[in-house]
Amino acid sequence: MTATARGSVLWGRVLAAVLIVAISVAACTALGWWQWARASSTGRVVQPDPPAPIADLLRPAEPAGIALGRQVTVTGTWAGVDAAVVTGREVDGTPAELLVRALTVPADATGTGEAATLAVVVGWRPEGEPAGPDPGPDKVSLDGYLRAPEAAAASSPPETAPAPGTFWASALATSELAQVWPAPLYGAVLVSYDGSETWTALEPLEPTTEINFRSAAYAVEWWLFGAFALFVGVRWIRDNGRVRPEATDPEADAREDHA
Repeated sequence: MTATARGSVLWGRVLAAVLIVAISVAACTALGWWQWARASSTGRVVQPDPPAPIADLLRPAEPAGIALGRQVTVTGTWAGVDAAVVTGREVDGTPAELLVRALTVPADATGTGEAATLAVVVGWRPEGEPAGPDPGPDKVSLDGYLRAPEAAAASSPPETAPAPGTFWASALATSELAQVWPAPLYGAVLVSYDGSETWTALEPLEPTTEINFRSAAYAVEWWLFGAFALFVGVRWIRDNGRVRPEATDPEADAREDHA
């Protein structure tokens, strides 16, 4: 009988090891995804904090920080400056424009003793005929939430002229608005819940879900087990998947040398 060639693959061992490793990794991966799904589905629903006066959360010309995503209430007067119409948006699958107005927050409501300008997203409407703010009282009380401003975008404005009392804007960028509106500006944008006659308010701030950290930890553990099984399987195949030199027949080696 001819001895097994030195270094040849032991396919029976290799295939058995590959099958065991594949089953182990697949099982650990599936269990990990199951635990991760539980982490999301069993998480705690957190309602947004109730609205607070803007002075309690944010001061003009300061970074928004933890104030972003918070609900606020603010009273002020619409500034006598042009409103911005932000183009190139999409709401519920509809090409849209946003109306952004400058609200003058009085000195006694800013927390700094100085009046300031707050950018307010009044609402949206489908792209079409240019339109400006709806008529209404200058002094208003608004509820909404604070969102981060955007970076100014280099894009061409629409070919049509803006409506009287408005100008085209490429983004919700306070840096762009500061060139037109009186300083100081707040470092966040208020998304108003009120809307107006022809501008529909954007969706209000929704509750968030805190992940179930115990289930998430179990998911990570299962994935680590799968990675460990893969590592052990590869090492075992490397060390045991071929015939070792010391396992060969010395007499067969001698006959091969004399051949």
